[in-house]
Amino acid sequence: MGSLVLVLHCHLPYVLTHGRWPHGLDWLNEAAAETYIPLLNVFDELTTQGYSPKITVGISPVLAEQLSDDVFREEFLYYLQSKIKSAREDRTAFSKTGQKRLSETADFWYEWYSKIKTDFIKRYGQDIVAAFRQLQDEGHIEILTSGATHGYFPLLGLDTSIQAQVKAAVVTHRKHFGRAPRGIWLPECAYRPAYEWKPPVGIGASRPAYPRKGIEEFLSENGIDYFFIDSALLKGGKALGVYIERFEGLKRIWQQFQEQVEERPEDFTKSPYELYLVNSSGKPEKKPVGVFTRDPRTALQVWSGEHGYPGDGWYLDFHKKHFPGGHRYWRVTSSKADLADKMEYSPDRVESRLEENSDHFVHLVRDVLREHYELTGKRGVITAPYDAELFGHWWFEG
Repeated sequence: MGSLVLVLHCHLPYVLTHGRWPHGLDWLNEAAAETYIPLLNVFDELTTQGYSPKITVGISPVLAEQLSDDVFREEFLYYLQSKIKSAREDRTAFSKTGQKRLSETADFWYEWYSKIKTDFIKRYGQDIVAAFRQLQDEGHIEILTSGATHGYFPLLGLDTSIQAQVKAAVVTHRKHFGRAPRGIWLPECAYRPAYEWKPPVGIGASRPAYPRKGIEEFLSENGIDYFFIDSALLKGGKALGVYIERFEGLKRIWQQFQEQVEERPEDFTKSPYELYLVNSSGKPEKKPVGVFTRDPRTALQVWSGEHGYPGDGWYLDFHKKHFPGGHRYWRVTSSKADLADKMEYSPDRVESRLEENSDHFVHLVRDVLREHYELTGKRGVITAPYDAELFGHWWFEG
C-alpha cells in the first residue's frame, strides 16, 4: 500500500575549539558514543544477518569535518576512558551503601562504554565517517548533505550566501563520501520560494524590492534532486516543533511569535503522503526539485516526550545525572515528574517496552498507508525524518 522513507539527520555545530563541557567536545563525544556508533552497530548487525537497512542518513559538512579530525579521535578515546572509569567508581560507591539496583546500572554503563571503545578502535578503525561511507558504497544507505555551516537559508540576506552554503556542502560531501549528494536536509527543514524581497532593516531598507531565487533553484543548479519539509509548509496550519516542549524559553518565544503571525489556512487538497516537484521561479526551463513532506502522525509518536514513545516511564531519563561522572541512573517515571521524584532505572525492564512501542509504530505506519490508499486509490509515501541525535542521546533506547 505504500512506502516508509526513514531519514536520520546527523549534525552538531563546530565545537572542536570550544573546550570540553558543557558546549564543547563533550557534546560531540556524547553524540558519537550514544548515537553515531550505536547506529553503525545496528546497521552492521543487519547487514551481517543479510538485511539491508535501506535508510537515508544525513551527515552535515561541519559534522563530517569534525568526526574526521585527529583532535576528535584523541579526545573521544579520552572521553570514553573517563566514562568507563567513573562507572567503575560509581559501582564501588553504590555497592558500599547497599544500593543494589544503582550498582547493577553502573555495571551496565561500564560494559556499554567499554564496548563503544572497542567498536570505535577495532570495528571502525577510529573513522566513523569512513564506516558510513562503506555502508553507502555497499548500497545499504544513502547519505545526504546539508548547509555547509547549517545556516538558516530563509534568513540569509544574500543569494550568494545561500549559493556558497550549497556549493561548499557539495564539495565537502565529495571529499568525505566520494560522490556528489543527491539530496539535502535543509537546515531546520526551512524552505522559501522565489519572491520580491526588500531588506527589512539597516542600510538596504530604503532600497526598492528586488527578485530573489527560491531555495530549490540553488539546489537544482548544484545537482541536488530532493529535500524535506514539515507538513505546515506544504499544507499550512499549525507547525509542530520538536524542541518546543523541552525548553521553556522556546515556548515563550513561540508564544510571542504566534501572537504576531496568522497561520495559513490548511489546504486539504495537498497530502504529506504524496511527492511533489517544486519550481517557484515561474520559468518552465528551470529543473524542478523533489519534495518529501514529514508525516505528522508518525513523527509525533517518535519525538514527543509528552505524547510519544520517549515519554515511557521505564525509559532512561535524559536530564538527571549522577555527579561527578555524569552517568544517568534514573528513568523517566513520568513526563511531568520532578527530577527529585525520578525512580531508579531498570535496564532489564526496557526490552518489553521497546517491543510494544515498535509493534505499535509498525501498525501505525500500516494504518496510515491503508487509510491513504482507501481515500485516494494511490500508494502513499510516509516520510519519517528525524534528528539522528534523538535516538540514543535524547532517547537512549530509541
